[in-house]
Amino acid sequence: MNSGTRLNNPPTRTLGSDMHKFSLIENANDSLEHALQHMGPVNTNNAGDWKRIIVDLAHVVELLFKESLRKVHPAFVFENIDKYPSSEAFTVGAEKALKRIQTICNIQFSKDELSAVDTARKKRNEIEHFEFAITEDEAKTIVGQMLSFIFNYADKYLNLEWRESHLKDGKWWILRQYTEFYEDLLRKAIARIETDEIYVIRCTSCHNETFDVEEEKCLVCGHSEDVLKCKSCKEPYIYSSCEYGEAAELCPSCEWKDGYASANCEKY
Repeated sequence: MNSGTRLNNPPTRTLGSDMHKFSLIENANDSLEHALQHMGPVNTNNAGDWKRIIVDLAHVVELLFKESLRKVHPAFVFENIDKYPSSEAFTVGAEKALKRIQTICNIQFSKDELSAVDTARKKRNEIEHFEFAITEDEAKTIVGQMLSFIFNYADKYLNLEWRESHLKDGKWWILRQYTEFYEDLLRKAIARIETDEIYVIRCTSCHNETFDVEEEKCLVCGHSEDVLKCKSCKEPYIYSSCEYGEAAELCPSCEWKDGYASANCEKY
């Protein structure tokens, strides 16, 4: 992550006579998805999996930093800004990009966030330029820290809704095993709920009391779904939480009471 790269045009893939271009965000999004594809349940990843995951996630961090700089002015993406807009100039490395976004973009990071970025940079350099060795616990912690940083940075500074698009198809349950990632997301969500006094209910995806009723989205896993109002108790509930869904117009609690009453010929 220390060495700069030539910008030229955004990264490309050529298929036949067609050329497909990636913007910085599209490039970062592709690397994130590639990393997630290699992530299985804890204790199932081998050294090759960890290697690809860490390199991809470090690449994502670097590209997100460059995107923040590009939004201020494209010249700041270059190692030597005086060479902008030359297609032959090298782009800034992750370490210098981090320094620039702190001074130019006035983005400040916590000690833990800086530690996650530094770890990502060092591990990527180790993988790309030297021998690579890592324990299962170390890998899980590093990946957890990097994922937490990536999702929070993308949401807070670039307005990307990556949780909703990436934490799907059962992937959330795998990522939940990465303790650092899960606990950090949950801690930040709870703090936000308390500070902003957000009305939340139980999420049907991650099963935390972190589903924002007004925004109809979970603040932890990003699950999004319609929120309905129970015709009996008038409380909000998530559509998929009930067996009969919208048809019954009842929350899980009232649905259960209704079913029990019907089965026992009672009224409640």
